[in-house]
Amino acid sequence: MRGKKLWNAVMAGMLCVSMLAGCGAKTENTPSEPAASEAAQTGEQESTEKAVEESAEAAGETPSWKKDTSPITIDWFVAYDWYGKVFDPVNNMADKKLQTETGITINVITGNADKLNALIVSGELPDVVTFDAVASQRLQMEDSGMVLDLEELSEKYAPDLNVPQSQKDWYRNDDGKWYSLVSFYYGPERCTDEFGGFLVTHNSNFVRTDLLEQIGMSMEDLKTKEGFYEALKKVKDEKLQYDGMDVIPLTGVYATNMAQQFGAQLEDKEGNLQDIKLQPEYLEALKFYNRLYREGLITTDEFTQDQTQRDQKVASGQVFMAQGWMTVKQPRSALYSSDPNAKMLYCGSITTGDSGNQHYLSSINAAGWTTTMITKSAEHPDRIISLFSYLTQEEAALDEEYGCGCYDIVDGKAIRKEEAVKEYEDDYNAAYNKYNMNLSFAMDYTIIQKYENLNVENELEKDRINMERDKDAQLYDDKCFSDINPMAGTDLAAIKASIDEYWKSAEPQMIMASSEEECEKLYQQAIDQIKSMGFDQLYEFQNEKFHKNKQKLGIDFAWPSLQ
Repeated sequence: MRGKKLWNAVMAGMLCVSMLAGCGAKTENTPSEPAASEAAQTGEQESTEKAVEESAEAAGETPSWKKDTSPITIDWFVAYDWYGKVFDPVNNMADKKLQTETGITINVITGNADKLNALIVSGELPDVVTFDAVASQRLQMEDSGMVLDLEELSEKYAPDLNVPQSQKDWYRNDDGKWYSLVSFYYGPERCTDEFGGFLVTHNSNFVRTDLLEQIGMSMEDLKTKEGFYEALKKVKDEKLQYDGMDVIPLTGVYATNMAQQFGAQLEDKEGNLQDIKLQPEYLEALKFYNRLYREGLITTDEFTQDQTQRDQKVASGQVFMAQGWMTVKQPRSALYSSDPNAKMLYCGSITTGDSGNQHYLSSINAAGWTTTMITKSAEHPDRIISLFSYLTQEEAALDEEYGCGCYDIVDGKAIRKEEAVKEYEDDYNAAYNKYNMNLSFAMDYTIIQKYENLNVENELEKDRINMERDKDAQLYDDKCFSDINPMAGTDLAAIKASIDEYWKSAEPQMIMASSEEECEKLYQQAIDQIKSMGFDQLYEFQNEKFHKNKQKLGIDFAWPSLQ
């Protein structure tokens, strides 16, 4: 049983490996393990090929990627040093399937933003490039004519490219063309009950349910500001311990997150952008944290420890409550593996603050993570766009997430095969390198949401599913609000960087102030300081970009309560 629970805990963390990549997490490959047997490979490959053939027959036409399967090799540059993909059709089933279905072999080249810049300057760009969609190089390459129009290519060679129309429109260049295939984009046409996708937030609170029971409180109590405070206070007053260690009441201090939970609004009634730092709920969040700090419910370590140290505390069972999904995602699995009774579970969020405003929480990366582009240097753009079509299909997304040949579709849900589960349980890295594509740069995660099996045994995985589908967590699409910053290398970008750096150092001083009055005084001084650093000039640019974003979507208001 313990082995099964450990496997379930690992899978709870790994089910969203692609989604984590969308948030900037690192995904690494270890050297490939030989396939279990050639006969097993052949049987699994025939099964996947048959599925593709049946899909094509059902559609009544040959998929674009199968129209020309003559062997070619493409060079694909990925601007992430940590990316360890090696295309291995001999030992990797997903790579073999891709090569068989498309005829394409991928030569993966890794680097970083500096190497990408060098390639741009030299004019020696490979066939395909992938990097952050928000990076300045995207517009640089589009505006300089270095990349090809994907819409024109898809209409001519790959009409089955499976990309939401809203993605094309959002990333359409001023010249009217669409150059950027973006991963982990949450299109409104797919974030519907009919399709099965939905927005996700990382602004969530978590609690040790066993300790919560000890202090005689419920999760419902934690959804009010005062109940949240009272729970933390009880933990300290009752001197709770776990495994011989004093329990820390709270870790994960994010003023922006708390301000959102308190009901901060980012757009005014005239449709103008509102910077969250200037909203009363942000000051309310700072004062609330200051109260917690002064009463010993937040420790000084909160402002000096790194992520690894925080993870260790959560994993050791030393923490009662935590804020932010990324604060608990990995360490809570480790804790649960060592003690199944020590569950750090989702407890919702504070529903409102002093203003009484309905809270709206920002979604994560609704505009996506990476951009992948076909350069003008590409020798086979027709074949590459057909490869993109292959990678954007639902089957490819499921292969990416669950492993090629490792799942069945039952009643519209992806169910893992027992034999595959055992392989992952015995050696996760070997199984991953045998079955998973690790090419999530075309991934649309709403497809995974659509097929996700909701009937799981593991409590942590079930908790994640409930968290992501919590109807009480009111979310808003963050596209209009996130894509508003000045281009890197400009004077305004330098102003923003300076303001961000200053605020990062000033905010802990506000939270650790000796009194509420001192906290507010330091806050007002910080506002005056950023104004003197050029905040108003930066805001004017951001507000103008915000209005343009709304025009792009054809809306007057982006904030939910104003629509």
